[in-house]
Amino acid sequence: MCETYPKLKELGVAVIVIVGQKKESVVEWEKQNPIPFPVLIDESRSVIKAFDVYNPINIDAYRMAHPSLFLVNDNGKIVYTYVGSNQFDRPSEEETLKQIKNLLDKEEND
Repeated sequence: MCETYPKLKELGVAVIVIVGQKKESVVEWEKQNPIPFPVLIDESRSVIKAFDVYNPINIDAYRMAHPSLFLVNDNGKIVYTYVGSNQFDRPSEEETLKQIKNLLDKEEND
């Protein structure tokens, strides 16, 4: 997502990451891997559970969220969802930009 972020910013898209991990782990990770957008920490995992992306246990994850992408329009409605089947399954930059451009085009024509 960091590589795609400049293109998203240029399109006027806000990016927020929600991480279902302990604050200390996230802060330490961010020191080594700075990212240009806000990271919200969900230690209780209540948000990732509410979005139905909680992965309690799997061969590649324990108490984490499936990698997910939600596109939300200006009215707060989720208009696109991608939920990965494992920790390495993420939408491509091409797919992400395509969906965002579709959303922006639709809103422009409404």
